[in-house]
Amino acid sequence: MTTTEVKQKAVDLTKGELTLTRMDFILIGAILLLAGICIGLLTAPFTHEISLFSNNGNNNGNNCGNTGTPDNVCGEC
Repeated sequence: MTTTEVKQKAVDLTKGELTLTRMDFILIGAILLLAGICIGLLTAPFTHEISLFSNNGNNNGNNCGNTGTPDNVCGEC
């Protein structure tokens, strides 16, 4: 697509006359879809709490260790 074609489409758009080829329509749809995915992936972490560490400590809140008993049964909870 040359610059004159782009200019002509822009002029036609301001006149209210715009015809899209099937390929243009598919490309616009693909661009919008991918932009939506990128925006969603970028904004998703901000909807939840952001953690800088993995929180894989030795105990992870399990006060009973490896005894196999639930946390509230071992007596420390």
